[in-house]
Amino acid sequence: MRIKNINDEYLDIEVIRYFTSNENEYLIYSLNETDEAGYIKLYASKIVQERACIITDNDEWDLIKQIIKEIVRNNRDGQELNIIDLDEEQLLDITLQDTRVFKLQGNLVTLLSENKKVIKHASLEEDEIQDEIIEENIDYEVLYNEQLNKNNELQNEIEALQQDIDRYKEKLSNIKDLLDE
Repeated sequence: MRIKNINDEYLDIEVIRYFTSNENEYLIYSLNETDEAGYIKLYASKIVQERACIITDNDEWDLIKQIIKEIVRNNRDGQELNIIDLDEEQLLDITLQDTRVFKLQGNLVTLLSENKKVIKHASLEEDEIQDEIIEENIDYEVLYNEQLNKNNELQNEIEALQQDIDRYKEKLSNIKDLLDE
């Protein structure tokens, strides 16, 4: 599915789950990124006024992680899901703003994305499901410093270009003076 981000760029995402809980809408999606350990990077957002926003409240994030575990467990065990999934077509009007990043093993992502009874994975025990969600913390200070460095580099580039412009103006003025003589 193609969905727009805040830079008006379109991303190809794989919707893993789009559901409602406690009168809120949540989107879990993938950009098909896998880390060196084989975990799939997933993104979770809360839908607020046609924007996919980061889930900042830790209690709410704990609830989402619990829902993820319940979906995986129920699909693994072939039990009926206790979740209300939403029509993915509604996402066409959504803008991706910010997300909560986490990782799951590929087989757990498959279970998370399934809506119907799936084959049991006997090797997957309750404690394994509990421990498999790996949260990727965002270091906002590092991001801020990176942006600050980029801004400084751009400012230096602007100053260098301004100096070039000033030199060209001086040369044009000299040429004009020569032509006027």
